[in-house]
Amino acid sequence: MKALRLCWGYLVRYWWGALLALIAVLMQTAMDLLGPWPIKVVFDNVLGKRELEEPLRSFLGGVIGGRSLAPLGLLNIMIAAMLLFALVDALFTFLGGLLTASIGQRVVYRLRVRIFDHIQRLSISFHKTSRAGDLSARLTSDIQAIQDMVSSGLNTLLTNVFSVLGILIVVSVVNWRFALLMVGATPLLLFVGSSYRRRIRQATKQLRKIEGQVGATAQEKIGAIQVVQAFANEDEEAQEFARQTRQSLDAGLTISWLQSELSPLVDLVGVIALAGIVWLGAREVLSGRVTLGELLLFTTYFRSILSPARQLSKLSTQFSKANASAERIQEVLDIQPDVRDMPGARSAPALRGAVAFEDVWFGYDQRAPVLRGVSAEAEPGMLVALVGATGSGKSTLMSLIPRFHDPQSGRVLLDGIDMRRFTLASLRDQISLVLQEPVLFHGSIRDNIAYGRPGVSDIEILHAAKAANVHEFVSRLPDGYATVIGERGGTLSGGQRQRISIARAIVRDAPILLLDEPTSGLDAESEALVMDAFYRLMRDRTTFVVAHRLATIERANLILVLHQGEIREWGTHRELLRMGGLYAQLHAMQFADEPARGATRTLARGGPRESSGL
Repeated sequence: MKALRLCWGYLVRYWWGALLALIAVLMQTAMDLLGPWPIKVVFDNVLGKRELEEPLRSFLGGVIGGRSLAPLGLLNIMIAAMLLFALVDALFTFLGGLLTASIGQRVVYRLRVRIFDHIQRLSISFHKTSRAGDLSARLTSDIQAIQDMVSSGLNTLLTNVFSVLGILIVVSVVNWRFALLMVGATPLLLFVGSSYRRRIRQATKQLRKIEGQVGATAQEKIGAIQVVQAFANEDEEAQEFARQTRQSLDAGLTISWLQSELSPLVDLVGVIALAGIVWLGAREVLSGRVTLGELLLFTTYFRSILSPARQLSKLSTQFSKANASAERIQEVLDIQPDVRDMPGARSAPALRGAVAFEDVWFGYDQRAPVLRGVSAEAEPGMLVALVGATGSGKSTLMSLIPRFHDPQSGRVLLDGIDMRRFTLASLRDQISLVLQEPVLFHGSIRDNIAYGRPGVSDIEILHAAKAANVHEFVSRLPDGYATVIGERGGTLSGGQRQRISIARAIVRDAPILLLDEPTSGLDAESEALVMDAFYRLMRDRTTFVVAHRLATIERANLILVLHQGEIREWGTHRELLRMGGLYAQLHAMQFADEPARGATRTLARGGPRESSGL
């Protein structure tokens, strides 16, 4: 089983618990096998007044001290035995269920953590082509299906398999004719179940796939609820969601149909086999070869076989779900990140911040390169601006620095060393990133700032918040830094979210800073506050900034102008304007309307520039 193979490594860790659970299951099976014998004794030796067979007679004689047993005394002993067997059976059923459930919970805990850790470490290229809702479904509903199998399914499987085997062994010892009849009926019962298992498994696999798509669609649309409502597309989205959910309903109904067919078929086969046992047993009783108690014993045992056979047939659905979920989980676990630690990679030392690109070629599709032979160099502490039209490769070039992607050819050097010689964790520890759309997490403002460096002190958080102009608006909140913000910071304005992300970058205190369209979409007042915070953040750091607003980068030490994946121009703002090339054209288009420059132009030439230290 795929699900069992997926969990096997974790099950082995809890071998002691599994051993105790196995002992509990064996004891439970033994009590189930002993349960019908007191009834046989009552019918044969109490009501039928037959002599007790050996070794039961010797055993009971030793228990009562060798005295002879009256029928009523034997009846009392058998009733007490029935109660004792039931009590012990209940005890070991409880222990076995508790142990298997506990092991199942622990196994699934480790498996879920492993999957989440693996997904986090997969390359950015994987996440760009995957749906977050589908990945979430693999971590939740798919894991739940495996947990159901490990926690209860395995216990049910072992209990019923041992029961069937134990009954066949006991009946074979007592009467081989009945054993042959049971042996013939049992495979037929299991065959009926197995004939449906493949169809149920295929239907379940389809259901798990559709449920993942439904979850992904729901997460995507709810996450974009503002756009959905703005375009009044609620009805269309509801219809699309209903269409996908209908596919899930159809797959679920198919499984229900198969299960509904399976259960009565198992019962029908069982009744036919039971009728054969009763017919043969009655003839044996009439001929004197079998006692009435033995016939009751055999019919009780066979009815006990029917229950495990029925349970095993039903388990096929549960195991099919677990197998389908295991396939989906294994698909993710089999994916290896495109970017990972190279053999012999070492921890990066404290970097000065020198960054160099040497003839870098890169493309998401190697047949269509995005970057073509890019070469550039930034000294420690420089502000490097990446400028160009949309699709020219600006963000792609900057994404190579934290190794979100690796170039197909060429090298990226940090302090003169190929960055691939460093471990990913140690490399990224020395890089801060501020995105165009700031990403905040559900939690307090303090926690979001501290995300830049776990374990940072409250004093450092306060200093970073003041430097990023966060303290000004946080101090007005009723709960201050303990204020819990919504998912992705939805309860804050764009400028406030961006300033918190800047404070997070300040707390990180990394020598290399990456800014990707950091002021896009902000109004003039918010941009002024954000840029003031940025100037403080950029001081004494090597900074790469992607910006469409050229006024925000006029004081850059180096501006790289990209066009169709190539660096066409480079230099300072004044040098590029004198060249009269692409940069001058971009500048002229942005500032043709002088009044539109507003506060942005003033900011670039005003106070914050003097305090930037650039």
